[in-house]
Amino acid sequence: MVAGAAGFIGGHLTRRLAERGHRVRALVREGSDRSAFAGADVEVAVGDLGDPDSLRRAATGVRHVYNCTGLSADWGPWADFRRVNVDGSRNLVEAAAHAGDVERFVHVSTTDVYGYPVRPCDESTPPRDIGLPYNRSKLLGERAVREAAARAGLPLTVVRPVSVYGPRSNDFVVEIATLLLSRQMVYIRGGDVPAGLLYVADAADAMISACASGSAAGGTYNLRDADRTTWREYVEALARGLGVKPPFLSLPAPVARGVATLSEGLYGALRIKARPVLTRHAVHLFDRDQSYAIDRARDDFGFKSEVGFEEGVRRTLAWLDTAEGRARVPR
Repeated sequence: MVAGAAGFIGGHLTRRLAERGHRVRALVREGSDRSAFAGADVEVAVGDLGDPDSLRRAATGVRHVYNCTGLSADWGPWADFRRVNVDGSRNLVEAAAHAGDVERFVHVSTTDVYGYPVRPCDESTPPRDIGLPYNRSKLLGERAVREAAARAGLPLTVVRPVSVYGPRSNDFVVEIATLLLSRQMVYIRGGDVPAGLLYVADAADAMISACASGSAAGGTYNLRDADRTTWREYVEALARGLGVKPPFLSLPAPVARGVATLSEGLYGALRIKARPVLTRHAVHLFDRDQSYAIDRARDDFGFKSEVGFEEGVRRTLAWLDTAEGRARVPR
């Protein structure tokens, strides 16, 4: 079962599992867009993270559960982050345990739980709560999942992808492409910072391998490409494909953090629901080296990226030229 199958990573994972011949149950909310796995041979289960009974029904008869649910955003009410990333994840583990047949639970977390350290770290570094909603909620969500799985004796694997991109990515494709087309994209520190990129198909394959590996039971794994591609290289590749000029403005990190702090304070005081011009979350991502260690994943389940940077960008740009891509990024 793939929970969050209508989302970016969950949709790609659902397709990959079906392509490999697995019997797949896609857990989605009532009325959600199912185009992410349209045409794939999957069974659909309707449920909600806040409705334990619906989760129990969906988990019945399932051997493996992939939790790809999550509120991935850099701005929004804390209650929303907690409801989805913490309480919802806990409910899903408890439903899997109640079903009785689940042999492995794979939880998709993020390297953001490390709190954006100045130097990238490995999985032995304890998570750090720096007070940002996404960082805090994913950290607490991991903790809730671990505690619930331990109580139930449910084998758990946690994966922490870094910057996952590819067709249908909102964070690293739709938003950046939109900013490039509107000439609003700026660099931080000249963009000369390793981005920790991972093409979405490689992320899905890594999760499937981790689920099948006995060595990965109880483990936590960072996931990214081995290459240290920078944000400048990535953004310039998108700009070339879109036929627009790359950003000409670069902000020093201290200035960017100041602008973000001021913007968030202003939007919060005025109760503006729209995303601020710049957020601290975004600044941290573009300012800090994202080349987290991936040795553990290579050792335990043979993790290796199969889609190189150029091919990943080519596939992403091809999607942006489809009807779906042009609907998401008009031009």
